[in-house]
Amino acid sequence: MVPEKNFMAGIDWFCCRVFSLCSSTTHISFMIEQTPWFERKFEFNFPVGLFPVIVERLRGTISRVEKIVDSLSEEVLCKKINDTWSLKEHIGHLYDLEELWYGRIEDFLSGAEVLRAADLSNTKTNQANHNSKSIQELLIEFNNSRTKLINKVEHIDERTAVHSALHPRLQKPMRLVDSLFFVAEHDDHHLAKMRGILSGKI
Repeated sequence: MVPEKNFMAGIDWFCCRVFSLCSSTTHISFMIEQTPWFERKFEFNFPVGLFPVIVERLRGTISRVEKIVDSLSEEVLCKKINDTWSLKEHIGHLYDLEELWYGRIEDFLSGAEVLRAADLSNTKTNQANHNSKSIQELLIEFNNSRTKLINKVEHIDERTAVHSALHPRLQKPMRLVDSLFFVAEHDDHHLAKMRGILSGKI
Protein backbone atom coordinates (compact mmCIF):
# COMPACT_ATOMS: atom_id res chain seq x y z
CA MET A 1 0.00 0.00 0.00
CA VAL A 2 1.43 3.45 -0.96
CA PRO A 3 1.83 5.80 2.03
CA GLU A 4 -0.51 8.80 1.77
CA LYS A 5 2.41 11.24 1.92
CA ASN A 6 4.17 9.64 -1.04
CA PHE A 7 0.88 9.37 -2.96
CA MET A 8 0.14 13.09 -2.54
CA ALA A 9 3.70 13.94 -3.52
CA GLY A 10 3.20 11.93 -6.69
CA ILE A 11 -0.03 13.79 -7.47
CA ASP A 12 1.71 17.13 -6.94
CA TRP A 13 4.53 16.10 -9.29
CA PHE A 14 2.06 14.98 -11.96
CA CYS A 15 0.06 18.22 -11.77
CA CYS A 16 3.21 20.31 -11.97
CA ARG A 17 4.44 18.28 -14.94
CA VAL A 18 1.16 18.72 -16.83
CA PHE A 19 1.15 22.46 -16.11
CA SER A 20 4.75 22.72 -17.32
CA LEU A 21 3.98 20.90 -20.56
CA CYS A 22 0.89 23.02 -21.24
CA SER A 23 2.80 26.23 -20.52
CA SER A 24 5.64 25.29 -22.83
CA THR A 25 3.33 24.50 -25.76
CA THR A 26 0.93 27.44 -25.65
CA HIS A 27 2.27 28.55 -29.04
CA ILE A 28 0.99 25.37 -30.67
CA SER A 29 -2.39 25.68 -32.35
CA PHE A 30 -4.92 22.93 -31.78
CA MET A 31 -7.67 24.85 -33.57
CA ILE A 32 -9.78 22.80 -35.96
CA GLU A 33 -9.31 23.99 -39.54
CA GLN A 34 -12.34 25.91 -40.75
CA THR A 35 -14.26 24.38 -43.65
CA PRO A 36 -14.09 26.58 -46.78
CA TRP A 37 -17.42 28.25 -47.54
CA PHE A 38 -17.88 26.63 -50.93
CA GLU A 39 -17.36 23.20 -49.37
CA ARG A 40 -20.19 23.65 -46.91
CA LYS A 41 -23.20 21.34 -47.26
CA PHE A 42 -26.66 22.45 -46.18
CA GLU A 43 -29.79 20.55 -45.22
CA PHE A 44 -32.80 22.82 -44.94
CA ASN A 45 -35.10 20.64 -42.86
CA PHE A 46 -35.58 22.68 -39.69
CA PRO A 47 -39.03 24.00 -38.67
CA VAL A 48 -40.18 27.42 -39.80
CA GLY A 49 -40.62 28.25 -36.12
CA LEU A 50 -36.90 29.01 -35.99
CA PHE A 51 -37.53 32.08 -38.15
CA PRO A 52 -37.48 34.56 -35.19
CA VAL A 53 -34.25 33.01 -33.87
CA ILE A 54 -32.55 33.31 -37.25
CA VAL A 55 -33.66 36.93 -37.63
CA GLU A 56 -32.19 37.64 -34.20
CA ARG A 57 -28.87 36.14 -35.28
CA LEU A 58 -28.86 38.43 -38.31
CA ARG A 59 -29.70 41.41 -36.14
CA GLY A 60 -26.80 40.70 -33.81
CA THR A 61 -24.05 40.31 -36.39
CA ILE A 62 -23.09 43.98 -36.45
CA SER A 63 -22.64 44.05 -32.66
CA ARG A 64 -20.36 41.03 -32.82
CA VAL A 65 -18.33 42.59 -35.62
CA GLU A 66 -17.95 45.79 -33.60
CA LYS A 67 -16.74 43.80 -30.60
CA ILE A 68 -14.09 42.01 -32.66
CA VAL A 69 -12.58 45.22 -34.10
CA ASP A 70 -13.00 47.45 -31.05
CA SER A 71 -9.83 49.46 -30.27
CA LEU A 72 -7.74 47.75 -32.96
CA SER A 73 -5.08 49.79 -34.72
CA GLU A 74 -5.27 50.68 -38.39
CA GLU A 75 -2.28 48.42 -39.01
CA VAL A 76 -4.08 45.41 -37.54
CA LEU A 77 -7.34 46.22 -39.33
CA CYS A 78 -5.62 46.39 -42.72
CA LYS A 79 -3.16 43.53 -42.31
CA LYS A 80 -3.33 40.86 -45.02
CA ILE A 81 -1.88 37.44 -44.23
CA ASN A 82 -0.83 35.14 -47.08
CA ASP A 83 -2.80 37.29 -49.52
CA THR A 84 -6.09 36.66 -47.69
CA TRP A 85 -8.58 39.38 -46.80
CA SER A 86 -7.90 41.77 -43.96
CA LEU A 87 -10.35 42.44 -41.13
CA LYS A 88 -11.63 45.48 -43.01
CA GLU A 89 -12.08 43.45 -46.17
CA HIS A 90 -14.08 40.78 -44.36
CA ILE A 91 -16.41 43.50 -43.06
CA GLY A 92 -16.56 45.08 -46.49
CA HIS A 93 -17.44 41.69 -47.97
CA LEU A 94 -20.34 41.29 -45.54
CA TYR A 95 -21.58 44.68 -46.68
CA ASP A 96 -21.01 43.87 -50.36
CA LEU A 97 -23.26 40.81 -50.16
CA GLU A 98 -26.17 42.59 -48.50
CA GLU A 99 -27.39 43.65 -51.94
CA LEU A 100 -27.53 39.99 -52.98
CA TRP A 101 -29.29 38.85 -49.79
CA TYR A 102 -31.86 41.64 -50.09
CA GLY A 103 -32.37 40.86 -53.77
CA ARG A 104 -33.03 37.22 -52.98
CA ILE A 105 -35.68 38.22 -50.46
CA GLU A 106 -37.34 40.16 -53.26
CA ASP A 107 -37.04 37.06 -55.47
CA PHE A 108 -39.00 35.07 -52.90
CA LEU A 109 -41.61 37.79 -52.49
CA SER A 110 -42.11 38.04 -56.26
CA GLY A 111 -42.57 34.28 -56.62
CA ALA A 112 -39.36 33.61 -58.54
CA GLU A 113 -38.57 29.95 -59.20
CA VAL A 114 -34.79 30.46 -59.20
CA LEU A 115 -32.88 32.85 -56.95
CA ARG A 116 -30.46 35.34 -58.44
CA ALA A 117 -26.87 34.06 -58.58
CA ALA A 118 -23.90 35.29 -56.60
CA ASP A 119 -20.60 36.38 -58.12
CA LEU A 120 -18.51 33.40 -57.01
CA SER A 121 -15.26 35.21 -57.74
CA ASN A 122 -16.11 38.01 -55.26
CA THR A 123 -15.09 40.65 -57.78
CA LYS A 124 -16.92 43.41 -55.93
CA THR A 125 -14.97 42.86 -52.72
CA ASN A 126 -11.63 42.32 -54.42
CA GLN A 127 -11.94 45.59 -56.34
CA ALA A 128 -13.53 47.72 -53.61
CA ASN A 129 -10.30 48.69 -51.80
CA HIS A 130 -12.04 48.42 -48.43
CA ASN A 131 -8.72 48.98 -46.65
CA SER A 132 -8.81 52.60 -47.80
CA LYS A 133 -12.05 53.20 -45.87
CA SER A 134 -12.24 54.01 -42.18
CA ILE A 135 -13.51 51.26 -39.90
CA GLN A 136 -16.36 53.57 -38.88
CA GLU A 137 -17.46 53.94 -42.50
CA LEU A 138 -17.44 50.18 -43.04
CA LEU A 139 -19.41 49.51 -39.87
CA ILE A 140 -22.00 52.16 -40.73
CA GLU A 141 -22.44 50.82 -44.26
CA PHE A 142 -22.92 47.28 -43.02
CA ASN A 143 -25.22 48.34 -40.19
CA ASN A 144 -27.45 50.37 -42.50
CA SER A 145 -27.75 47.62 -45.09
CA ARG A 146 -28.39 44.91 -42.49
CA THR A 147 -31.04 47.06 -40.80
CA LYS A 148 -32.74 47.42 -44.18
CA LEU A 149 -32.80 43.63 -44.58
CA ILE A 150 -34.15 43.07 -41.06
CA ASN A 151 -36.90 45.61 -41.64
CA LYS A 152 -37.82 43.76 -44.83
CA VAL A 153 -38.22 40.33 -43.24
CA GLU A 154 -39.04 40.62 -39.54
CA HIS A 155 -42.82 40.82 -40.04
CA ILE A 156 -43.07 38.20 -42.80
CA ASP A 157 -45.85 35.65 -42.23
CA GLU A 158 -45.40 31.87 -42.16
CA ARG A 159 -46.82 31.31 -45.62
CA THR A 160 -44.25 33.65 -47.12
CA ALA A 161 -41.40 32.27 -45.00
CA VAL A 162 -41.85 28.78 -46.45
CA HIS A 163 -42.04 29.89 -50.10
CA SER A 164 -39.37 27.94 -51.96
CA ALA A 165 -37.02 28.71 -54.87
CA LEU A 166 -33.96 27.03 -56.35
CA HIS A 167 -30.55 28.11 -55.09
CA PRO A 168 -28.41 28.34 -58.26
CA ARG A 169 -25.09 27.16 -56.81
CA LEU A 170 -26.36 24.53 -54.37
CA GLN A 171 -28.91 23.32 -56.93
CA LYS A 172 -31.45 22.58 -54.25
CA PRO A 173 -34.71 24.20 -53.19
CA MET A 174 -34.48 26.77 -50.43
CA ARG A 175 -37.26 28.40 -48.43
CA LEU A 176 -37.11 32.07 -47.53
CA VAL A 177 -36.36 31.06 -43.93
CA ASP A 178 -33.56 28.83 -45.25
CA SER A 179 -32.14 31.77 -47.17
CA LEU A 180 -31.93 33.79 -43.95
CA PHE A 181 -30.24 30.88 -42.19
CA PHE A 182 -27.78 30.74 -45.09
CA VAL A 183 -26.97 34.43 -44.55
CA ALA A 184 -26.49 33.91 -40.81
CA GLU A 185 -24.11 31.02 -41.47
CA HIS A 186 -22.20 33.17 -43.96
CA ASP A 187 -21.93 35.91 -41.34
CA ASP A 188 -20.50 33.47 -38.81
CA HIS A 189 -18.10 32.04 -41.38
CA HIS A 190 -16.48 35.45 -41.81
CA LEU A 191 -16.56 36.34 -38.12
CA ALA A 192 -14.69 33.10 -37.43
CA LYS A 193 -12.18 34.07 -40.13
CA MET A 194 -11.71 37.45 -38.46
CA ARG A 195 -11.06 35.88 -35.07
CA GLY A 196 -8.62 33.53 -36.77
CA ILE A 197 -6.66 36.52 -38.06
CA LEU A 198 -6.43 38.02 -34.58
CA SER A 199 -5.40 34.76 -32.94
CA GLY A 200 -2.76 34.04 -35.57
CA LYS A 201 -4.56 30.97 -36.90
CA ILE A 202 -4.84 32.33 -40.46
